[in-house]
Amino acid sequence: MTKSKDEFRHVYGDPTVLGTKLDVHARYSRKPTDIPRAIATRCGAPSDLEILDIGCGTGHLIEYLSGHGHWGRLVGLDLVRPPIADTAAKQYVVGDAEAVPFPDNSFDVITCVHTLSHIDDLAAAMREARRVLRPGGMFIASANSLTSYPHVDRYRRRVHRIFGWGEPTFTTTTVNAENLGQVLASFWHVATVETLAGELRIPVQKFTPYFAANIPTWDVIPTDAQYGDILQWVAGWSVDDQESGYLTEPKKIALAICSEP
Repeated sequence: MTKSKDEFRHVYGDPTVLGTKLDVHARYSRKPTDIPRAIATRCGAPSDLEILDIGCGTGHLIEYLSGHGHWGRLVGLDLVRPPIADTAAKQYVVGDAEAVPFPDNSFDVITCVHTLSHIDDLAAAMREARRVLRPGGMFIASANSLTSYPHVDRYRRRVHRIFGWGEPTFTTTTVNAENLGQVLASFWHVATVETLAGELRIPVQKFTPYFAANIPTWDVIPTDAQYGDILQWVAGWSVDDQESGYLTEPKKIALAICSEP
């Protein structure tokens, strides 16, 4: 079961949901994957290319490109607008990947960072992306691996077993690093699929808040009492699993570079 668009608007209207996770990745990535830098390198930014980031979240990619000298137009699109001011060169727009609010042939590059698995009608979204992409343009998408974040994965499965919630639905359930190229090949010419490997080394006292930031995105939302139990359990499990005060979370990401077929 996936969340409805209204549920996503509610969840991501709280900036701490993505903000906490981004902060942990920024602080505790012993081996950062650095997706924004990888995307900038692949599309030749900084440049005058006009770039649309579908599912922009907190604006992380747009802000990176803007901060590293990109002078072409930058647009972030999502169901919830990040609390960032527009400028002459960058703009944030509330909109739906399945009905992109721009004319045909509007952008040179379109990106979807960890977004594809959140889209209800992927075929419609990819038609829209192709519609607004200029001839000769580039489409770039990423997805997490099924093997990423094993502690988060294991603890969530454990919670589901305890409460009898059945098999959890993860963001990697439908689209992941392992099948990204195959999924996109139905809509694009997939030139390359590259792997970015990294590692989080999270202090054990920071792990429970990090885990908690993922809970609003779950397909089953716990009651207040269950939520308290979950945090208590995770705090105990993470102490049991820590090594020298840290939990290590390997992360692997696939980055697909595509063009029109």
